[in-house]
Amino acid sequence: MKYYDFSCKSNILLEDAQGFRVPMSEPYYRSVEIAPGTWQILSDGDFSYLLRGEDGDALLIDTGYGAGNIREYCAKLLGHDVTCAVNTHHHFDHTALNGQFDLVYMAEESVDLAAIPYPSFEGVEFPRDYRVQTVSDGDVIPLKGRDLIVYKIHDHAVGSIVLLDRRARILFGGDEFGMAFGKPINGTVAHWAALMEKLMPLRGDYDAVWCGPGKADADIVEKLLKNCRDVLGGAEGEPYARPPFHAWEETDDQGRRVWKRQLPHPGDGPKKWVDDSAWTRRYGEPPAAIVYDIRRIFDGQT
Repeated sequence: MKYYDFSCKSNILLEDAQGFRVPMSEPYYRSVEIAPGTWQILSDGDFSYLLRGEDGDALLIDTGYGAGNIREYCAKLLGHDVTCAVNTHHHFDHTALNGQFDLVYMAEESVDLAAIPYPSFEGVEFPRDYRVQTVSDGDVIPLKGRDLIVYKIHDHAVGSIVLLDRRARILFGGDEFGMAFGKPINGTVAHWAALMEKLMPLRGDYDAVWCGPGKADADIVEKLLKNCRDVLGGAEGEPYARPPFHAWEETDDQGRRVWKRQLPHPGDGPKKWVDDSAWTRRYGEPPAAIVYDIRRIFDGQT
């Protein structure tokens, strides 16, 4: 089992939702079974999801970027090893521990970008020599008894995919859904509407949507699509100041830095924040609201 050396981060504390603080260098894993044979796992950053198939088969959706060995933790949950993982997109909080697995599935656009460390991990080595299998629309990621069907939904990241588990009736949405304030659209409203139209025929195949930030409304796709169609038809949302990339930090009584376990780390955001609030609107009710730039509604606008 591979362990990455986080010892250079021992002077930074990560605080969970209950206020419990642990050095960033120490393993921290918490899990809850959200469906039969399906666990949501919290370490540092966004959630990972462990899926158990039949006859000892298993798969991890997103590997996280916490200290310790998530493969070993999953093996303890299941009572047997987990050799494969899949990345919903390339961002480091979803890919850092890829090297602990024998094989990782991801979109082709993610391959060169996955597992590139964020600045807050300076001093920690993350191997990128793991075996990769690229996937695209309609491909099946094998998991005995509950294969996952791939759909490319690229807005949050260039290689974003969502995964349909028909057996468990779950859609795994990565970071494309699940934000409490709504869906920030990076492309055009028209492009996002087309992506939602692509998913609409699947609605009868799932009862739950689980994402990097947590659980989303099972009807999130049709609600987002309706909001997009309204805006494309001429409706305009209310002015909305999208919060700047914010990484919470404080210092404890011993002078140690304290970061929130489920918030971005300081220094990992854009090098220069651009205030585009004059152009930003939010339409609809959160969390199914869309947050968009009025200069980027129709395809062809940049």
